[in-house]
Amino acid sequence: MTGRFKYSHHGTGKLYHASEIIATGLGPKELCFYVHESWCGVFLQTRSIDNMVYPVITVTGSARIPPKTPIFLNITSKNPKFKNKFKMETFAEGENPVVGPKVPILDVLNTKNGFLDENGAMSFEYGFHFDGYFDENDEIWKFNLKCTIFYGYLMSSMITYTGKDLFLFSHKVLILFHDTNHKVYSATRNDTLEIPENCQNENFENFLQIVHGVQLKLDAMDLINIICIAHRYGVQNVLKYCERQLLMKFSEFPEDEFLKLFTENPRLSIMLDLMEDAVNFDLNQLLAFLLNHLLKNWKIKNQNFLEKLNLDKMTNVSMKMIVAKVLYGKC
Repeated sequence: MTGRFKYSHHGTGKLYHASEIIATGLGPKELCFYVHESWCGVFLQTRSIDNMVYPVITVTGSARIPPKTPIFLNITSKNPKFKNKFKMETFAEGENPVVGPKVPILDVLNTKNGFLDENGAMSFEYGFHFDGYFDENDEIWKFNLKCTIFYGYLMSSMITYTGKDLFLFSHKVLILFHDTNHKVYSATRNDTLEIPENCQNENFENFLQIVHGVQLKLDAMDLINIICIAHRYGVQNVLKYCERQLLMKFSEFPEDEFLKLFTENPRLSIMLDLMEDAVNFDLNQLLAFLLNHLLKNWKIKNQNFLEKLNLDKMTNVSMKMIVAKVLYGKC
């Protein structure tokens, strides 16, 4: 296994018509791959001053990927004498071209050296690694969770998340750091965690982004869906972040608009559903906020209200908050 496999984007390629390119001095660009509206390519160039030929690596659309991109390039040969002799690992900075390993022109043209195939093409291996990318729709940097982490396969430092038509990857240490109740660890088998069937792929990916510290701006329903995932695995930083986001969204409503949204038929159940979620997921700040609006603005029979919330199944904190608000008007 060569060094390219530790990179998130890796593969092999060919630079065609190498003999003709050596004669003219510059060849066409060969596309390696396209990702996040950025593409990476390689072209062949010669330098007559010292009779060398070398590949040049370019990254286009670099504003959407991190400023420094780890790259790998290896000019391959069928002759074992040249195995890994012309390889390099370095960083691409922005859209500045990176000059690859230099090979003597005479060595390339000598058929015994095995640099050119029967069609006159020079073969190479490449690797590019992107830890993150800039999402222009959300205007925020995100982690590149759809690709393996650097050295992930070689160092067993990665967790793979598998779902329907989806593979996601994250660093094992980071996710387990937030796994305070060991639920992620318990659900992981051979460094693989199966995404629950009732979880939408987008919600689970957003859950992982928030675990990694990305401050996503989501609508209320998406936040509640992510709260369900975070509660399933006991990831407190995601629970608290989503709770704060919900509070911020609800606080943006003027008092009369909030009252109209949540207390007019047929929307009476929305408030109770939200409160039930707040109770079930231990979102005490959200519960206090909703209790305040519910009991201040909605004339409700306390008995029906408490039956709906299953008082006997609540945590002590939630139960005390509701009883204090209902009986004494305090949270």
